[in-house]
Amino acid sequence: MPPQDPTSPITTPLPPAVAPPLRPGAVIHGPGSAGVDALLEGFAAELKARGFRVGGLVQRNHGAIDDCAEVMELVDVANGRAFDITQRLGRESQSCRVDPTGVADASQAVRRAVADRVDLLVINKFAGLEAQGDGLADEFLSGIAEGVPVLTSVGSRYLNEWQGFTGGYTDLLTPTTDSLWRWWGPQRLYDDLLHGMADAEVRKLVVGAKWVLVETAHGMGVAARQGVETEPVDPMRWAGLGLRDLAALAARAWDPLDIAVGVAAINAHCNRPDLTGAPGNGLDLFAGVEGRVVVIGGFPGLARRLPRAQVIDLTPRAGEHPEPASDWLLPGAEAVAVTASAFANRTLPRLLRQSCGARMAMIGPGTPLTPRLFAYGLQSLAGFVAEDRAAVARIIAEGGGSRDFLPHGRMVTLHRPSI
Repeated sequence: MPPQDPTSPITTPLPPAVAPPLRPGAVIHGPGSAGVDALLEGFAAELKARGFRVGGLVQRNHGAIDDCAEVMELVDVANGRAFDITQRLGRESQSCRVDPTGVADASQAVRRAVADRVDLLVINKFAGLEAQGDGLADEFLSGIAEGVPVLTSVGSRYLNEWQGFTGGYTDLLTPTTDSLWRWWGPQRLYDDLLHGMADAEVRKLVVGAKWVLVETAHGMGVAARQGVETEPVDPMRWAGLGLRDLAALAARAWDPLDIAVGVAAINAHCNRPDLTGAPGNGLDLFAGVEGRVVVIGGFPGLARRLPRAQVIDLTPRAGEHPEPASDWLLPGAEAVAVTASAFANRTLPRLLRQSCGARMAMIGPGTPLTPRLFAYGLQSLAGFVAEDRAAVARIIAEGGGSRDFLPHGRMVTLHRPSI
């Protein structure tokens, strides 16, 4: 082996991208916890349905039986096993009605979830027993120490004890579904999309000068290339990878071209020919907005459709703002439109956090058309469904852009259902 040139840089492969760790989330509530118990159970069930691994305990309270004020049980999120935690002290008793023995029995569900390093550990509440160092206090600390995302509820009377217990390392949440999703974090939307994908054989992978595409028997997806590359690319670089393996690149890779291929794979699954939605240009969604409209990235016809919009771009032209302006313009905006490139270059999570409270749409041929994205703060998705696949593949292979291949498909817009 020839000696290494001492002047050449030493490159170390980067580890795969992963979602950042979460501070323990605590839903703060007043007297009574029935609504909060249902909120935690519903959130855990939704994440499980999406394919995330969820463990721990949720609480269910039942009506009075015999002379007991209320019957309480803890339910193992993983398997549905119920543990009775009720001390039957009579309706008039003012003592704590939680049976420590039942809580100890239920703790096995939490310990197992920590050992399995689940994606989310739910512990029904931090209350009187835990404030004294009993109950599930040790299990709380074990989950936090192992870096497992922990979600719980804390009555306002125990807020000071919770702050001391965690050393202030916590996020305090309001008892709403939107608050839980914001805590869960938009970085996890990439894994969410992967969980929703079925594997398939990749029939065609084309890398053009401006766009890439992935095709399966069921659909075709496209994505814009990031940056400028002059060297030819051999598609055999991804030979033998199925659709899910390619899609994982969108969540794990750092190379811009790998990410673009991953996004195209996700879109091959989501943007299928049988997908229906509203027609039209996504920018028309904000035509009647009276407040501040911010647009991330340049769109064809933007000045005509949204003449009052404030535009932010990585390479701003006259009248446009540079990328750092997002810290000033996005908070408080009424509406925000982002190009699908924000999904591909992974700036979308940051933009979603900065745009909290705004109506937000992702627009462009590379937009994944899936309702899974609505939970993370997007209200509308406008993307491309290829119809003449051969024509789209030919145009991209020849270096054509979106204006060239859009006539060979249709733009489809999905809206978040009103709650």
